[in-house]
Amino acid sequence: MPFTIDVNPVIASFGGLAIRWYSLTLLAAAAVAILVFTYEARRKKLDGRAVSDGIWWVAIAAIVGGRLLYELQDDLPMLGADPLHVFMVWEGGLSFYGGLIAAIVTIAVFARLRGVPLWPVLDAAAPAAAIGQAIGHVGCLITGDSFGLPTTLPWAVVYRNSAAMAPLGVPLQPTQAYEAIALGLLFAALWLGRQRLAGLGAGALAGTYLVGVAGIRFALFFLRDEQAVFFGLKTAQVIGLGLALGGAAILANFVRQRLAASAFPTKEIALP
Repeated sequence: MPFTIDVNPVIASFGGLAIRWYSLTLLAAAAVAILVFTYEARRKKLDGRAVSDGIWWVAIAAIVGGRLLYELQDDLPMLGADPLHVFMVWEGGLSFYGGLIAAIVTIAVFARLRGVPLWPVLDAAAPAAAIGQAIGHVGCLITGDSFGLPTTLPWAVVYRNSAAMAPLGVPLQPTQAYEAIALGLLFAALWLGRQRLAGLGAGALAGTYLVGVAGIRFALFFLRDEQAVFFGLKTAQVIGLGLALGGAAILANFVRQRLAASAFPTKEIALP
């Protein structure tokens, strides 16, 4: 029997201010991600002041990038009618990859400006990103954002509240729950394996994260009702392939170095 979700996305309103489930889960996701990132940055002995300053820039960039790509990809008519709609993050609608790409670019720029080594920073950010994104998808499940295709599966979800973002009364694939669980497992794998991956070299954890998150989303987007744009693939799948190739290239570099080290054991191998 399908699971029914009859939750108003707005928890309470005070005057013109609405408190939404999406906003609360977004704040919770950011808080947990910051805690994980800060812990890892300290363990790696990164510049504490630079890390503290950079967190806010990265958080802002992720929200802006996520919102911009969402509006351009899914809500362009609304943006044309009301350009200020791009700032209405509390109504839901953030592109996963828009936020991720903006965050990576911001980290790269900030690390260069502050003289912080890039790869250790990205390694510290990888598990933080996975757990933050997992928590964020709980908010999508509650509000009906990022819903899946209609299904007859017994664990389908049916939305009843008129303010939900998903179609009402239709059993849907709970893609938000799938993604939250998969990203939670990715976080666990990264967290438990971070010492071993660190042995490969700086950047191995970040590369593993990129391959993992791209693989998860590539598979799940076959269950999302979105238009194909390239050889039957959807926009997120195309972007994901690019990120997966980038992550695979990072990991392949470590394999190449290991093979070179085995063939020439006396030669010093430089990390990326």
